[in-house]
Amino acid sequence: MADSTSTATGATTKEDRMINLEIVDAEAGGDIGRVIVAGFETPPGESIAERAEYMRENADWLRRTLIQPPIGELSQSINLVLPPSNEEADIGVITMGTMGYPGFSGSNAMCTIAVLASEGLIDMSADEVNIRLETPVGITALTVCVEDGSVKSVQYAAPVAYAEPEERTATLPTWGAVTYTLAYSGVSYVVVDATTVDLHPTADSAEAIRKLFGELFAEIDSTTILDHPSLGAMPKLTLGLLADGSETQHYATAGQSTPLAVYMAGGVICSGPTGTGTSALLAWLANRKLIWPNSQICAISPGGHTFIGDYTRDTTVGPRSAIHTTITGSPRVLKRDTITIERPGEGSSFGGIATRERHSRSRTHGKNRG
Repeated sequence: MADSTSTATGATTKEDRMINLEIVDAEAGGDIGRVIVAGFETPPGESIAERAEYMRENADWLRRTLIQPPIGELSQSINLVLPPSNEEADIGVITMGTMGYPGFSGSNAMCTIAVLASEGLIDMSADEVNIRLETPVGITALTVCVEDGSVKSVQYAAPVAYAEPEERTATLPTWGAVTYTLAYSGVSYVVVDATTVDLHPTADSAEAIRKLFGELFAEIDSTTILDHPSLGAMPKLTLGLLADGSETQHYATAGQSTPLAVYMAGGVICSGPTGTGTSALLAWLANRKLIWPNSQICAISPGGHTFIGDYTRDTTVGPRSAIHTTITGSPRVLKRDTITIERPGEGSSFGGIATRERHSRSRTHGKNRG
């Protein structure tokens, strides 16, 4: 767990600013989640949401340092494990990455659970373990399927998802008029129907997908936001979803493969379908009456990675129709590092500096493989 003794907030000398981070990398659905298990103090705040806001406003150097070369990649996310602020939760986590500070991330929740299990911080003696994870948007219940003491799969009840019934239009230099839908699944998505732009979520289309969403996000101004009926105005849009529902039928009850591509502003196409992307896809399909409660899809990314998404039942969020979903994947632990970085000095706005990496130990548990 992150602790409160590793650094002093007012540290001014270089020696005082050095931080040793214990980081374990994991993979879920093709995406890498780096989990900080020790070495960083618990940020101020009464809730995980307030602590995430503090990180965004006062300590963003940590995110910027860890997602960029030489010690990171823009496609990777960072997960800061914290004590929960809600007594009903078991663990707290703040996720950060190229997309900023998402309220929730399914693949990163899975990576976090796999890492904590491998670190002996979760009791894995039963065949099934229930964990309540506190994120900035609330508490998520996860069910861990255990085999031989290791994580076999993780299923979680996703935040209630919905797609706005109305479509919006943007005029792009290459594609002309493009219609899109805003959807919420713990984070906000700009969803484009692949069939309307004659572009499908395959590896061969990666550059075209980057260009499409690059142009779309450049056209969407700061006033284009998703206004959640309960949570209010969401942060700036940074996630795109290219959805292909052309072969999805309302009787999709056996994990029918449904292609998608998740784009992060800045030009990153996620290796996997992502948990929130899968949930947003389900909401978008439900909004179009292509699937119904008890439907199941196998969301497949351009890289061929998959998550299972179940549309369990209908609900509402304010005046909007919404759906409950569960997402299932098989995370695995990759390796553990101790990374030493330098915290910026007093009043500095630059990112932290990676000075060295010490022992890097591979931890690929066979039963944890996805």
